[in-house]
Amino acid sequence: MQVFIMRHGEAEMFAASDSERALNQSGLNEVGKMGGYLASKLKQLDYVLVSPYLRAQQTWHRLAKSLPEAAQVIELKELTPSGDEMAVVALINELALESPNGSLLVVSHLPLVGFIVEGLVADAGAPLFSTAAVAEVNVAEENSFISLQHPVTLA
Repeated sequence: MQVFIMRHGEAEMFAASDSERALNQSGLNEVGKMGGYLASKLKQLDYVLVSPYLRAQQTWHRLAKSLPEAAQVIELKELTPSGDEMAVVALINELALESPNGSLLVVSHLPLVGFIVEGLVADAGAPLFSTAAVAEVNVAEENSFISLQHPVTLA
């Protein structure tokens, strides 16, 4: 399964609560750039796993404008910043068994996105993600860390 793990776009610094922080204009722009990159990589989108926090939801909704329609979108409380990476990794592995040739997008937060990559590909470590960065992992018989893309490097 082709898995894309993405950190949300840049968000406002302050809000009534962390869960209510919205994307700022820079975040919207960088998510738009990453949407173009992902559109070139994804011919289908089987699953989207997304944090319930506002900035992650806004990231997904912005991406959805550029991507194929997702067969299933799942909001997971385990994808919040201090979420449960083991539960997320277990779910990704389960979905990969069900749909080995499928594709999946995860939209979450630091530090969790790095821990998810590390959980899928132990020898990759936990990479650092800038805002709107995406790691691509192929979850198959042998896990392999493929790439980490940052929006500032995209045309």
